[in-house]
Amino acid sequence: MKYHLQALLSGALTAPVKWGVFGQEVGAQRVSLFQSSGIRNMSLSGKGLMRGRVQVDCYGATSAEAETLARGVRAVLEGYVGGPVLGMFLDATRDNDDDDAGYLPRVSMTFSVTYRD
Repeated sequence: MKYHLQALLSGALTAPVKWGVFGQEVGAQRVSLFQSSGIRNMSLSGKGLMRGRVQVDCYGATSAEAETLARGVRAVLEGYVGGPVLGMFLDATRDNDDDDAGYLPRVSMTFSVTYRD
């Protein structure tokens, strides 16, 4: 699921996409992915599907850039079904602004995802 989502977003966005954090060598616009939880559904017949949460952080040089990037991510991931992903839905969104000293503007989104592993 991880590599599938990274490839999906990388193909749709102009900003770099990576699981985890970027180093200093990358520009302001970027998308960082983090798996924040995951649980397997089990039954008497064996292992079932995975259900998890993925946090997607969209950064930009300005709040407007971060928000534009976040809209692109939402257009790709919200309601997505394909490959190992059986369903992906936006749970929450939050942001910071240009006035947060020392931080790049960011929009963070948390998606629930049901997938096969």
